[in-house]
Amino acid sequence: MPNTEKDILVKYIDKHKDWLIENIFNVVSQNTINLPPYGNENNGQKIIENIFNQLGLEIDRFSPDNIPGFKDKPFFLKGRKYKDRENVIGMAGQNKGFTLIFNGHMDTVPSNNLNWTLTGPFEPRLIEDKIYGLGACDMKAGLITAIFALKTIMDLGFKIRGRVIIQSVVDEEFGGANGSLACISRGYCGDLAIIPEPTSMDICVSNVCSKVIVLEVIGEEGLNYFQKNFRDSNPILLMSKVILALKDYEGYLNSLKKNYPVYKKIPKPFNFQFSDIIAGEIGPQKVLKSPGQCLARIYAIDYPDINSKEFDYRLISFLKKYPDIKKAINNEVLQIHDCSRFIEGGEINLTDNNIKRIILNIKKNAKNISGRNLKISAALGGTDFFAFNNYGNTPCIVLGPSGGNLHSADEFVKLDDIMDLSKIFASLIYDLCC
Repeated sequence: MPNTEKDILVKYIDKHKDWLIENIFNVVSQNTINLPPYGNENNGQKIIENIFNQLGLEIDRFSPDNIPGFKDKPFFLKGRKYKDRENVIGMAGQNKGFTLIFNGHMDTVPSNNLNWTLTGPFEPRLIEDKIYGLGACDMKAGLITAIFALKTIMDLGFKIRGRVIIQSVVDEEFGGANGSLACISRGYCGDLAIIPEPTSMDICVSNVCSKVIVLEVIGEEGLNYFQKNFRDSNPILLMSKVILALKDYEGYLNSLKKNYPVYKKIPKPFNFQFSDIIAGEIGPQKVLKSPGQCLARIYAIDYPDINSKEFDYRLISFLKKYPDIKKAINNEVLQIHDCSRFIEGGEINLTDNNIKRIILNIKKNAKNISGRNLKISAALGGTDFFAFNNYGNTPCIVLGPSGGNLHSADEFVKLDDIMDLSKIFASLIYDLCC
């Protein structure tokens, strides 16, 4: 791209920054919480559809329920309901060349009930170059940034000879992915998909696989120091051993990173999320005794080439290295339950010349436009990467802004990042599709 045209893109985005902020505010102010099996995404989708109409895009709005045969697909996550939950797709271009897809999810987690202090969950605020609000970082800002990039290209009159498709999808949180998979099943595939999930501006060319599991340990209720024949089977004590064993397993997986080129450059790619633990009750009227059960919920991850059966086998085999835990598993005192879909991993082919050219383009534009040296990395949590890469015949990367407090109170996204992303995405649209 000649410097004069690059300068035009940058100047336009800088001049119209308020449009970006205003529309992020608009979608963040809407309750689009996902509460499986239901969700409130249409509150935000009406705003996206309105923006698409203003841009004059070709629009396709549909529910996953509208896709013939979709619910019979092996990758369909059963049990979700899609009444008043619709994907909104906006498209531009002559469809005579490269097809570039931007994909973002409209749903958020229900962190609105947490202790928000800087603002309310649906009251977005700009404070010291950070936009606060529920879903600001995960991932409404990334979605609006992609739309802003396309608006920039169109408003400046650049002809799009290829195709740009922007997907605002439902039901990504809680391992959903049915929204993106519905797009694939409807035929929305391309030459590259970009998911602007928060990656701290890393270009993620790989994605771990993952799953939420619930550990259940059964014990005997009672006091263990008055009864002569009482067996010491306090489930809290056994659960503590299992959790420490899982931390060892996490360390073991990190030790394998030398076998994975993308991961070996990451200091600690694997960090299990130990989310919740429950055993008995606490209170002045509560009888003092060992609980009969202990439950723990954990988000576990593994490398991108591991399938569902291997995932379970590797984890359980490692736990069985500990005699007490092996005995508990064999006696069904310890049981491991699935709490979400297995979110597949994946990795794009970095030896492919077209892929290498695109990544070089992104890095070059980022350097020239913003002085940033974007790193090649991996997405270390579940995203819809696998939908495109594994089922849509569409290479995918995850590239999004920095932020903080994701899935928590006072979530925020950095304004500088989304401004630079707008410029990087607009440049990519120009280079690939114009």
